Amino acid sequence: MFFHNINQNIIIFLSIFLMINACQKDNKKIVVDKSNIINTIKNDYTPLNIANFSKDKIIKKEVISNNENVSINLKKNNNVIFEFRNERLLQGRDVQKNLLQKKTKKAVKAVLNMLKKNLSSNSTELQLEYDDGTTALNRYLFEISEVPKYQNIIAFLPLSGKYSNFGNKIRKALDLSILNFGYDNVKIIYFDTGKTFDKETIINLFEKLKPRFIIGPFTREILLEIKPFAKKNLLPIFTFSNDKAMVESNVWSLGFSPEEQVDSVISCALDYGYKKFGVIAPNNLYGKIITSRSKELITINENNYYEKIYLSNDNLNNKTDLYSILSSFLQYSKTQDNHTKFDTILIGGRKEFVLEIAPLLAYFNVDSRYVRILGTEKFNSKEIKNEPSLEKSWFPIISSRNEDEFKLLWKDVWMDNNNYFSNAGFDSGVIAINYLKNFKNTLENLNNVKGPVTGLIFEKNGHVEKPIEVMQIESLGKLTNIRKCGKSID
Repeated sequence: MFFHNINQNIIIFLSIFLMINACQKDNKKIVVDKSNIINTIKNDYTPLNIANFSKDKIIKKEVISNNENVSINLKKNNNVIFEFRNERLLQGRDVQKNLLQKKTKKAVKAVLNMLKKNLSSNSTELQLEYDDGTTALNRYLFEISEVPKYQNIIAFLPLSGKYSNFGNKIRKALDLSILNFGYDNVKIIYFDTGKTFDKETIINLFEKLKPRFIIGPFTREILLEIKPFAKKNLLPIFTFSNDKAMVESNVWSLGFSPEEQVDSVISCALDYGYKKFGVIAPNNLYGKIITSRSKELITINENNYYEKIYLSNDNLNNKTDLYSILSSFLQYSKTQDNHTKFDTILIGGRKEFVLEIAPLLAYFNVDSRYVRILGTEKFNSKEIKNEPSLEKSWFPIISSRNEDEFKLLWKDVWMDNNNYFSNAGFDSGVIAINYLKNFKNTLENLNNVKGPVTGLIFEKNGHVEKPIEVMQIESLGKLTNIRKCGKSID
């Protein structure tokens, strides 16, 4: 039995010896946890079979090494294996993305705190109760306590209805502004203009809340209802309406007016030497504004040519009539290969109007590569930018000057893309808050104030200087900037 055990031990010792000898290679291994790299360098190169590679094949222990004697050369050694103990993907792989995430981490945390603090109110929180049993004049019952302790900003926005996508974008922007720049006794109250209300409601709203600043509304019709009350108390109004006629010493328009749009594209075309202009517009007030402003600019030089047509809904719905009107206006001839009457055609109107007219121009030999097609801000939509007959056309936009950091913040907080209205909404909130911080807040304090994101400059007469650029539509809906036609306000 004794010798049997000795023989068995000898066999075990011999096996261990052979195993140790087999492992005596020149391989060098460095294994570290989480934030360090596992580096395996082999003197004799053998191809790495990814299919047979598994986590269990890597030694899970720490080897102490003198950092001064370790050299990792990724160019010479192709067998470099990266692995982390808790994650399969490399941390820090996208360095730029991680840096950006760090920059906005505090902002995201602050926004979450904002939502808990209830820094803003809407009509529900204000207890504006709707009662079907009352008349239209008394549908809203105001029960607001301790209002005077706040300096109130009322935001008249379409949070429901036709323009709710714009209104809710602006509301999010205002929440960000009060989060970053607000203080304890400033409060933004949101009033939904997408629902039916009346003059009596507005009276009660102003009497109970005693606002110090007005942001909104989005449309001209609502602005007409609000202006008398704001003017009586010399309250500043930052409206998003694009009706230039509504501007006064206490009313600033952040919207892109038809006049501003026409000024930018027509002036750009004139600067580039175009002389023969045709204007196609809808037969409504908007169309009249566009054609009138176009004529003013074009006919300054008596050598320029100008002609217009108006198209009604009946014209658009009657295809035979529409074809006849356009054919005559364009002087279409089957014998001509290219259009010769105009070198520039402006198409005004909403998106559906433009998409109805543009393909017909191509049908009547108006090639957008040779005849410059001009548009309004309505051209800045996916459908129009991808319309083949509108390639190389020009249209204006308001370009925000300093939106890079804000774009990053917006994306991380709200998980969607910002636009001009979100940028302008944020600037409105910041300027309103700073205005209320001033002990003697008068309208004079809003002279030459500049929006931090948009770069808009507010003047004391109600005029707003906007950074406008003219863009050209390229293939696949891409845009390029037209040189010499930008309106810098730096």
